[in-house]
Amino acid sequence: SVALLLFAFREGGIMENKTAYFVLSGLINIFKSVPFILFIITMIPVNRFLIGTGFGVDASKIPMSVIGIATFARLVEQDLLDVNKDIYETSYALGASKFQYFTSFLLVEARSSIVLSFTSASISLLSYSTVMGIIGGGGLGYLAIAEGYHNFNYKLMWIIIVMMILMVQILQTVGNNISNRIDQR
Repeated sequence: SVALLLFAFREGGIMENKTAYFVLSGLINIFKSVPFILFIITMIPVNRFLIGTGFGVDASKIPMSVIGIATFARLVEQDLLDVNKDIYETSYALGASKFQYFTSFLLVEARSSIVLSFTSASISLLSYSTVMGIIGGGGLGYLAIAEGYHNFNYKLMWIIIVMMILMVQILQTVGNNISNRIDQR
């Protein structure tokens, strides 16, 4: 995972590599700092190169994946940084390898927070998906604008907005419940 690499490569990390961290962190910052609608447009040539088209549902998957990975990686990096530093010493004292430290100690300790980060990233992606219609990605946002707003069908537009609010509420509730169930602090 990108987040594990960020955590490991950071200054003071168990696989410290300032250059790798600088490049990886810088890419994430670039992806996250560009307004999403502009990011989608700048990705059109990349889409054409990778899949042969800059428009359509398939083309919308690439910018959504890139922003999703960047968002989730940054959130999980913070979750991992919030884990008690003594966990590493404990794993080291028990003879754990670096891989075992990550899988059996760090991720286990951070899993509740990671679930909440996944929930937050999912909600962000739902929001991002509303603008994918500009490259033919469809979705509820496109439907609300094209069939609702542009056709003066405000009832449809508001129904879609309420549906999206309900989707966010459901995602957040499920994420909170799962996080609470696995939280052993």
